[in-house]
Amino acid sequence: MSVRSLILLFNLVAPPMALAIWGLGGSWFWICGALIPAHALWLWATLVPNCSWWGPQLRRINSAGRNVWITIDDGPDPADTPQLLDLLDGQGAKATFFLIGSRAERYPELVKLILARGHEIGNHTYHHPAGWFWFFGQRKVNDEITHCSEVLKAIAPGLKLRWFRAPAGFRNHHVHPSLEKSGLKLAGWSVRGRDGVSQDLGLISARLRSGIQEGAIFLMHEGRVDQKGNRLAPQVLACLLDELQKADYKAVIPTV
Repeated sequence: MSVRSLILLFNLVAPPMALAIWGLGGSWFWICGALIPAHALWLWATLVPNCSWWGPQLRRINSAGRNVWITIDDGPDPADTPQLLDLLDGQGAKATFFLIGSRAERYPELVKLILARGHEIGNHTYHHPAGWFWFFGQRKVNDEITHCSEVLKAIAPGLKLRWFRAPAGFRNHHVHPSLEKSGLKLAGWSVRGRDGVSQDLGLISARLRSGIQEGAIFLMHEGRVDQKGNRLAPQVLACLLDELQKADYKAVIPTV
């Protein structure tokens, strides 16, 4: 039995166990002992971004050489995307842009530009409900994933999507069944600069630099500004590309 099945079974059995203990006059200690571990396992699998208990998640790429994968979330962004593409082109690097469906609808020309420049796009949900996606039921999870894919494929007919990334990495047990129906795989990461919450370019770049190694998956975000109000993503990417070049690494799109 898989870890996924065990967690779901535990959460199914725990409530009637707790009721039975209560009915037999058991103490709150034993009632909580039946419920808390089950819920704790569910929350860990759901809220720890790179946890694979709910299903497979790519956290490193298979690399026969000094290759890494740069992934950029939350676009497209009219201020950031063109600059990021120019930086990538300037060093012959490739990346995957995980796009929010509603933003892709607003800026379809940027979706086309990403593809025209030889990069890949991935599904990052339609609305990017970062605070609630992990709590959604099967229907809402399906809607977020399929609506985003439909938007992207309408903009770029013939597009074959391969990857999905959950908002903030949080996802529950409904996500993998939806991904299987959509033909998508879950993409995680091995190193992130935390540019989604930090504005400090030095700290962000240092975190990314510390993770440079074969097969690394880098996570960064569009749509943020630094402490002085300057666009953050282009600065972060420029620093990362320079560090990769110094260490003789190549940014590629994985074939798996």
